[in-house]
Amino acid sequence: MVRFAVVGLGMGRGRSHLIQKTEGAELKCVVDLNEELAKKNGEELNVEWTTNLDDALGRSDVDCVMVMTPSGTHADLGIRAAKAGKHVITTKPMDVTTEACDRLISACDEANVILAVDYQSRYVENNYRVAEALKRGWLGKPILGEVRFKWFRSNDYFKHGNGWRGTWKMDGGGSLANQGAHLLDLISWFMGDYQSVYGETAIMNHDIETEDIGLAIVNFKSGAKGVIVGTTTFPESVYFSAEVHGTDGGILIDEVLSGKMRVIGNGLQEQLDSIGDNVTSIIEDVVGAVENGTQVRIDGREGRRTVDLLEKIYQSAREGRTIQASEN
Repeated sequence: MVRFAVVGLGMGRGRSHLIQKTEGAELKCVVDLNEELAKKNGEELNVEWTTNLDDALGRSDVDCVMVMTPSGTHADLGIRAAKAGKHVITTKPMDVTTEACDRLISACDEANVILAVDYQSRYVENNYRVAEALKRGWLGKPILGEVRFKWFRSNDYFKHGNGWRGTWKMDGGGSLANQGAHLLDLISWFMGDYQSVYGETAIMNHDIETEDIGLAIVNFKSGAKGVIVGTTTFPESVYFSAEVHGTDGGILIDEVLSGKMRVIGNGLQEQLDSIGDNVTSIIEDVVGAVENGTQVRIDGREGRRTVDLLEKIYQSAREGRTIQASEN
């Protein structure tokens, strides 16, 4: 049995319920600085609650700490958990800078604890099949990968939660860093390491520091191309997709978080159907890693890749030039 504490009870509320539904996992306590929120969730989940992270870190019956707080706090809280000997899960993105990611990776390495990053789209079975198909060469030589989302976020959304959303310090960016982080992770997973990137960003319809529309063209080391489009200015949240194709086939994932997709290519659907995935969530993944010594799907170094790509997109947008992966 792997025993969990969840820190941050916005997104953390749903993950707390997921822990309670997962075989081999047990929720021991929840933590939030907001006493009313901590108490409400603790009582709802029938577990102990606290407003002090140190209370959770001092517990001998907690093996893993799940950090579900604003993005810019992930590394600092994760480092505290690692130093207390706890395994660490952060919600996406891992943090807002690669420097912070590196500090967290080092702390977990030194403490010999697991570090995992919660990108839920990696646990959607069809997405896993696509990644495996690309790795096995079933689409032929990769040509183009695209990820796109068109969502709506109101100005009230950015003001909610003490105003951390849409800030560089705590959100690490705007539409690409927050909502788009899932898709940046997917394109990196599907297409591999990038060689260079050109990006543009703008604030079109919100009173925020960061972008509400982001665009990027990516060149991958494989020779394939990539396109990233993300905005929170669309009238409704209607579109969250990924597309990949190569010389022998193509796949259109119409809805990344559900895995609904269309497959083009002779025999490709049958090949995809032959791939099974027995891990359905980050919680199952970490339980397996702790109990069986397996590798988690998104460890710290894998989680860092998304933040690195994001940093280069923003650097390109600021400087108005193509940025090489090796820069900085």
